[in-house]
Amino acid sequence: MGLHCVVPGPESTAAAIGNDGVQVVSSPYLVGMLEEASHRAMRDLFESGEATVGTRIDVSHLAPALPGREVSAQAQLQEAQGRRLRFAVSAHQDGRVIMRGVHERALVQLDRFLAPAPTNKAATEAQASPIEFFFDCHSPWCYFAALRIGAIARRLNRELIWRPMHLARLIERVDGRRPLDANAAFVRWFKADMQHWAEQLGLELRYHPAFPLRPVRALRATVFAAQHGRAEPFVSAVMRAYWSESRDISDPDQLAALGAAAGLDAHAVRASIDDPVFKKQVEANTQEAQDRGVFGAPRFFCNGELFWGNDRLDALEASGHCNAD
Repeated sequence: MGLHCVVPGPESTAAAIGNDGVQVVSSPYLVGMLEEASHRAMRDLFESGEATVGTRIDVSHLAPALPGREVSAQAQLQEAQGRRLRFAVSAHQDGRVIMRGVHERALVQLDRFLAPAPTNKAATEAQASPIEFFFDCHSPWCYFAALRIGAIARRLNRELIWRPMHLARLIERVDGRRPLDANAAFVRWFKADMQHWAEQLGLELRYHPAFPLRPVRALRATVFAAQHGRAEPFVSAVMRAYWSESRDISDPDQLAALGAAAGLDAHAVRASIDDPVFKKQVEANTQEAQDRGVFGAPRFFCNGELFWGNDRLDALEASGHCNAD
């Protein structure tokens, strides 16, 4: 039989682990004592390099145990099947049974038990693949998505790659959907649906008085912001300026100010607007989107799977293909 006797202190109580005011010995503490008693019942029989580990416990907490008074835990081996061990366990204080039940343990070889699990390199690399976000400031749906995708990527423990592209050019090349050119009934529904989404996100949404503004300068500045790790705050600020505040995002001074607010150098943001390197990158993103079958925005790729639309972000997060283990 294994025996483990302890005088529990204040750290053993339920109150100490968050159950305010309950100054009795906690169930987890007593379970730990039962595990230790079971281990002691077998430890003298171990071969070199062997140990036991808990696999199952089924106990009832029958009475309170008070700190500052001895508690004894007992374990009696009932059954041994190969490496599986089953114990009858109980805890006592002042002649009362505090906890009783059964506990199962497994005999293990420590070198094997503690060895790292083998990994499939290809699967690991696939699981670690980033989320790619193709978007344009011209789309209010991209506005909604830009405010949500960063948090989703962090919850999934994924890198987020911001891919600003020229949506109007893509639509021309692939003959994509033009929602505002649809029939009047659809356009009414489309705009109402946008407002519903804005309300859910706590946003004010309105078309700019001069809509549509040319987004190319903002897109080039976004490439610059992404290179400096500030894409998320910069894009969020630009989208809010355009879709909620009716500011002119084609104005270099406005973009410089938004960049400074996002933690970037205002002069460098302004310079990026006319830099051919950033101009080429926006065009490269647009061409890549076309080559990969993108026909609208916002568009997301994760592990090679394509998700289209702000309303598919929940599906992206829930997808078994994109979830991190």
